[in-house]
Amino acid sequence: MQENQRMSLMKWIWRSFLRIALIPLFVVELVFISIYFFSNDWANDVMMNLFKDEAQEELLHTVSRESKVITMQLESISKTTDLYRQEVEESLKNRALFTEEDQARLHYSSEGVYHTSRNLEEGGVAVFYSGATTPDHNLQKVARLLTTQGLMKHIYKTESLAEAVYFNTHDSLNVMYPYYDVMDQINPKTLIPRFNFYYEADQEHNPSRETRWTEVYLDPAGNGWMASSIAPVYKGDFLEGVVGIDVTLETIRERILDLDIPWEGFGMLVGKDGTILALPQQGEVIFGLDELNEYPYDKQIFTNTFKPEQFNLYNQSETKHFADILAEAKQGLTTAKFNGNDHFLAWSTVEGTGWKFISVVDEKQIFNDLFLLDRKLMKIGALMIFGLILFYLVFFMFLYKRAQKLSHSISDPLYEINNLVHEIGAGRYYQKDESFHIEELDETATSITSMGQTLGTANEELYKAQEELKEKESDLRALVSSIDDVIMRLDENGTYINIWTNDESKLSKTKEELIGTRINDVFYEKDALFFMVTIREVQESGQPKTIEYQIDTLAGKRWFQGRLAPIVDETGEFRHFVLTARDITDLKDLQDSLRKAKEEAEQASKAKSDFLSSMSHELRTPMNAILGFTQLLEYEKDSLTTSQNESVEEILKAGNHLLTLINEILDLARIEAGKLTVSLEPVDVQPVIDEVLGIISPLATNKRITIDHNLDLCNGIYVYADRTRLKQVLLNLLSNAVKYNQDEGCIRVECSVKDGKVHFLVEDTGLGIDDQEIDQIFEPFTRILDEKIIEGTGIGLTLSKQLMALMNGTISVKSELGEGSMFWIELPVVENISTNQNEAVEEESTVLTINEERKSLLYIEDNPANLHLVQKLISHKSNIDFMSAMNGEIGLELAQTHRPDLILVDLNLPGLDGYDVLSKIKDHPSTKEIPVIAISANAMPREIEKGIAAGFQDYLTKPLEVTTFLEALQKHL
Repeated sequence: MQENQRMSLMKWIWRSFLRIALIPLFVVELVFISIYFFSNDWANDVMMNLFKDEAQEELLHTVSRESKVITMQLESISKTTDLYRQEVEESLKNRALFTEEDQARLHYSSEGVYHTSRNLEEGGVAVFYSGATTPDHNLQKVARLLTTQGLMKHIYKTESLAEAVYFNTHDSLNVMYPYYDVMDQINPKTLIPRFNFYYEADQEHNPSRETRWTEVYLDPAGNGWMASSIAPVYKGDFLEGVVGIDVTLETIRERILDLDIPWEGFGMLVGKDGTILALPQQGEVIFGLDELNEYPYDKQIFTNTFKPEQFNLYNQSETKHFADILAEAKQGLTTAKFNGNDHFLAWSTVEGTGWKFISVVDEKQIFNDLFLLDRKLMKIGALMIFGLILFYLVFFMFLYKRAQKLSHSISDPLYEINNLVHEIGAGRYYQKDESFHIEELDETATSITSMGQTLGTANEELYKAQEELKEKESDLRALVSSIDDVIMRLDENGTYINIWTNDESKLSKTKEELIGTRINDVFYEKDALFFMVTIREVQESGQPKTIEYQIDTLAGKRWFQGRLAPIVDETGEFRHFVLTARDITDLKDLQDSLRKAKEEAEQASKAKSDFLSSMSHELRTPMNAILGFTQLLEYEKDSLTTSQNESVEEILKAGNHLLTLINEILDLARIEAGKLTVSLEPVDVQPVIDEVLGIISPLATNKRITIDHNLDLCNGIYVYADRTRLKQVLLNLLSNAVKYNQDEGCIRVECSVKDGKVHFLVEDTGLGIDDQEIDQIFEPFTRILDEKIIEGTGIGLTLSKQLMALMNGTISVKSELGEGSMFWIELPVVENISTNQNEAVEEESTVLTINEERKSLLYIEDNPANLHLVQKLISHKSNIDFMSAMNGEIGLELAQTHRPDLILVDLNLPGLDGYDVLSKIKDHPSTKEIPVIAISANAMPREIEKGIAAGFQDYLTKPLEVTTFLEALQKHL
């Protein structure tokens, strides 16, 4: 080879290496490896086949034996479950009473959960009755189930695998042994039938109604991961509940899978769907899983929680082929690769559960003796390789010497090229060309020299550009200093890149502190989220957007109006955003002042409108009685003299004229306020009390409450009172005694006369009132319980106290928390009452005509005069039973209890207005078909249209026109 001959560097080195080293090495290694592996593989194949046959037979025998042992252990649990099911069925048939110990530890929580608050000294069950089914709680069922505590304790102590024994009902009652803190562990609104340990025993999942085992799930009661033996408890064909015995995965792992598997193998349990039920620690390493033996319970369990998908054997990539085989065959053997190692998997079915017991053995353990022999052969091969290495060392020393000579011919030019690079890096860009005999090195040197010249030219141009940039920055600073706006440069993540301002007090931090921070560090969370959304919109649309925001600046809270625009380069590619922010705090203050002035003007206008509306309604209400009774006189004009008929006609004319004026006022506003009035007269106490008891009795019967009354001392006694208002007060007291009483409670009603006053007493066995609340119960809208538990408005006692004061009477209360309450009223007695009054009262009763069908009419009206007018209008109709209520709440109770044939409702009622009453009537299944007629002083056409659209059958306006009213009754009754 000639020394000045040029060729590529790769070609020159490759030719020398190929001729001296590569071909001889390849031939020697190929012959050696071929001989060694051929002999070793032949011997391994023969021995491995023998070991494999013996191992398969032994594994199948082992899994068959162990699966039978597991079957016997689980069968014991299943039989005990069935025994407990029979005991529960029997206990549900018999009535039971709470023991004093159980009664003392059972309470209702604020969420409506009926639960145990502590354990018994000798150990007892835990009770959880979900707040989601509070109205339907069956406490007798709880008492019956508590009679099985002894058996539950016995099962827990005798069954070593049992972690818990429980019974769950269809209405989310859970009774479990051993005791645990149910309120800490279970969500108050939990619906138990949604969990698998309940619905897997129902008719759909278990039509044969046998004892069965669930899949593994996370226990909501805090016992961790487990499987349960469950059995349904039926009452006829109705699933009353499900009994169960829990076995935790830790128990299965420690007591069932503590097996002696040959060849250092391990056993595992797999469910019907392939989920790994129990896995020992050795298996965790093989499958790359951490067995779920414990759960932190840092939050309550709301729904079914099963083992994650990675615990399903059928989802493991190494065992996917195993799925079809395992599901079809009760017993068998296959292979799989785990962590790069082959394993044998033998399985057998656990009878009665559908579970599979699987034994896993590493193939290396089976062939361990064979591998020892193989290692000896490998040592022999290693000695041969060592000899070859010695040869190669000598040979490579020769190659090293040759490589040194070759390297010098390459490294010397590289040194010179390196000097070129250093010179250019030091700023001496213009270098002379260097020439080398290796083509690649010569081309590299030429390229570096050319690059230096290019860098020199570019550096000169860059210097000029920097000078121009400095001049432009100086102009920009002058521009920013001349304006009050804040200019900011941001990236797409909301990070401040640069800020220009002449007043740093408009910033949340100093300029140096703010640069590099993000929007989240400056804005409130909600504003920051809105700002980031705006950035995305500007980035997508490419168009600027204007936003307003408030931040805490160095000068205090300030409002800004910002304009966010994208920054793009000359190619149109997005770079950053520019935000120009202007302080608009003064403008915002001006807007607030204008808004407040506008609101004040609107309030003044509303006050005027309210005054006109109030006056119009106060005039219209008495007009109803005036025109109503006048029309009633006109309706009976045959019984009047000519002079009286003329007077009636004049009254009607004057009344209609006044009504026209009132209608004009109604164009301004609509009334929604009432005024209490009473008409004091001698009232026979006994009939009023009997009527009230007749109304309340059905309500008490619904709650199985007994009413004991002693009214003999008030027979024939009269008091000065307004009969309707007295009835309203008594209804309020008795309805409260029913609503705030416990189921199967008692109400005591007494009437007596003392010191010239009638004392009427109502005593209940309800919840009672504590000393702090007893002084507040007569205040408006005061409730002693949450409104979601007891229905009502909280104004009944307030109205009762006001009415008693107007009737020169008093109302008093005495109560003790947990012991019930006692309310009583006092009214002055009428000393002398004429027989004519007695006869007049008796004549009010009507004898029905045999041929007329009896109808009932309910009128809900807060004005006694209007009530009296309607009662007078229908007095000649002997087949109509008349009922009345002075507020919406009492009216709804009467409607649901007596179901009248027609309901009249005044739209302007205290508490619930007429529209609210209509809505509740139509929502209740027992009253939704009853026709309802509206009666109102609001006679505007739009109000009538609104009432008909709301669902009223008819809309009558005050003052009532007798003919129209009677026609409406005839039409709808």
